[in-house]
Amino acid sequence: MSAPRYRRQSLSRPPRSRTDQGSSTLELVLLTPVLIALIFGLIQASLLWNARHLTDAAAQHGARLARTSVALQPVSDYAGPGTDPAVDQAVRDSTLSYLQQTGGHALQNPTVQIQRTGDFVTVTVSGTAVGVLPGTTVHVTSHSRTPVEGFRP
Repeated sequence: MSAPRYRRQSLSRPPRSRTDQGSSTLELVLLTPVLIALIFGLIQASLLWNARHLTDAAAQHGARLARTSVALQPVSDYAGPGTDPAVDQAVRDSTLSYLQQTGGHALQNPTVQIQRTGDFVTVTVSGTAVGVLPGTTVHVTSHSRTPVEGFRP
């Protein structure tokens, strides 16, 4: 007569019945798309935050340049703010260069607008944030308004 065979059972978990087989695979299949969507959402939010930060910094950079651009002009040449389109173009070029140096391609199709009203200058930087998936782009815009510096007779 042979000795009876006994199954060893783990003390850490109860024995599984046949109806539980494959349930962890099914749970993984159902939760994987949700987890991937959550990860892509976090990446998209961080790209949007980065683009917003870049436009804020570039608008402030452009406003710093635009506010002091008139201060360097001689008194005889000064005819009021915003009279020299070459100065505004230099500010635009410098702001776009700043965007390229700090952000690379994080902001697509950047535009810089300079508006001078009275003793104030407003620089607006806008562009499109890069998306993780095609079609998930967001338009971001930042403004910086500051008083114009310079000698006024």
